[in-house]
Amino acid sequence: MKYRICFFITIFVVFLSLASCSMLQGEMGQESLPGLGNDSGGGVGKKSLSIMWWGSQTRHERTLAVLELYTKERGVEFEPEFYGFDDYISKLNTLIAANDPPDLMQMGGNFTTYIDHIEVLNEYIENGIIDTSDTDPGFIDITSLEGKIIGISSGTNCSAVAYDPALFKKASLPEPDGSWTWAEFEAICLSLHRRLGIFGFSQTENSEFEILTFYIQQYETGESFFKEPYRLDLNYSDDSYVVEYLKMLNNLTKEGAYPSPSQMSEIKDVELDPLVRGEAVMSSLYSNQFVAVTNAAERSLKLVNMPRVKKDGLLGQTLLSSQMFCICAASEQKQDAAQFLNYFVNDIAANQILQGERGVPIMKSIREAMATNLTPAEQEIYRYVNNISREASLSNLLNAPVQTEIRDIFIQISEEVKFGRTSLKDAAQKLRTQSNDVLARYKKANMTDEKPD
Repeated sequence: MKYRICFFITIFVVFLSLASCSMLQGEMGQESLPGLGNDSGGGVGKKSLSIMWWGSQTRHERTLAVLELYTKERGVEFEPEFYGFDDYISKLNTLIAANDPPDLMQMGGNFTTYIDHIEVLNEYIENGIIDTSDTDPGFIDITSLEGKIIGISSGTNCSAVAYDPALFKKASLPEPDGSWTWAEFEAICLSLHRRLGIFGFSQTENSEFEILTFYIQQYETGESFFKEPYRLDLNYSDDSYVVEYLKMLNNLTKEGAYPSPSQMSEIKDVELDPLVRGEAVMSSLYSNQFVAVTNAAERSLKLVNMPRVKKDGLLGQTLLSSQMFCICAASEQKQDAAQFLNYFVNDIAANQILQGERGVPIMKSIREAMATNLTPAEQEIYRYVNNISREASLSNLLNAPVQTEIRDIFIQISEEVKFGRTSLKDAAQKLRTQSNDVLARYKKANMTDEKPD
C-alpha cells in the first residue's frame, strides 16, 4: 500500500512544479455532433461501436470529441448515449433486460450489479490489445475482483469539499484547512448562514450516505460501515456514530444552513448544486467533478478534505477509481471495443481532450503529457489529490451489491429525523436492522461458501 501512495505523490509533485496554460475546448453540445460518425477518416470497412456513459455536460462534450477523433483516425463510428446517473442506470437496465446492451458501458462501484454482463479483460491485456505497462499495478487492482480485471480505470479521485473562498472572505471567516473537525464544520456552516443568508453546505441525498461511511472510519476503532472485501455485512458496533452524524445534519437543516430533503432532491447533478449558483458556500463532491462545477460556476473555487472527528485523527477517506469503461460480455465486437479502451486510456491526444475530467489518469505518460496543459481548476484537483494521498488509502472499486438499497434506507430514515417523525436513537437502530435484513436476503439468494456467485 505504501509504495502505491509514494508513487502517486512523486508524480503529483512533478505536476505541481509545471506551469499551466489554457485548455482549448470545443463547443459541441448534446444536440449537435459535428462530424461524429460522418467522417470516415479514409477508413475502409468501417465498424460501429455503441457506448454509454453518465456525467456532466463537460464530460459529455469531451468524450464526444474523443469519439470524433477516433472516428477520424481509425474509421470506427460510434453510437453514443449519455445521461445523468439515474437516467443512465434506468436506460442501461432496460437495454440489458432487452438483451441489447451497448458494446462499452461506463461503470463505477456499482459494477457488481452487472458482473454477469461484463467481459473480463485479462486475455486482452495478456495478448497486448490493452496495454497496461505504463501504470502501477495498484491502479489495475482497484478495478479487479479476485484476479479478474473488470475494466481499466478512467481516472483516480477522492471525495472532497468544494468551497468559494470569496464567500468565506465576505463572511469574515478563515478558509477551512485539512485539520478541521466536524464540530468546527457545523459551527462554520451556521456562521456562514447567519452572516450571508445562504446555505453553509449543500450536497445530494446520495452523498449524505457516502459521507456517513467515511465518518464511521474516522473513529479509531478500525471499524467501517461495511465489512471488507465484499461488503456483505455491517462492520460497526456503535450506533452512536449514526446518531451523532444525523444530529449534526438535523441541526444544520433546522437552522437553514443546509438544504431540506426536498431541496436536495432537486440537485440532479453537480451543475445544479447551490454552490454553482452562489446559494451555498461549500458542497461535497468527488475531485474529478470539480472541473464541471468550476466551469458551471464561472468563478474560482477551492478543494479541501472532509472534516475529521479529531483534529489529529484519522481521515477515513479513500483514493479510488472514479469510473471505468467495461466491455459488455454480449458484444459481438469485443476486440474492437478493447482496442478503443486501450486508446481511451493510453492515447495522449485523446487524454489532452479529456483533461482528466473523470479523475487523475493512471498512465504515467498521460500524466506527464498533461502536466503542461492544466487549467487552474485542474491544477487544484492535482494539488488536492497530491495532498490527500499522504493519508488516503487506495481502495478497490467494489461497492456492496445492495449499497443502493441501503443508501435509500438511510435517505428515508434521515428524512424522518428531519421531519421529526423519529428519534435519533430509533433512526440509528432502524438503519442497522433494515440494512441487516437487506444484506441477509441478498446472501441467502446469492451466496455460496461466503462469496458471491
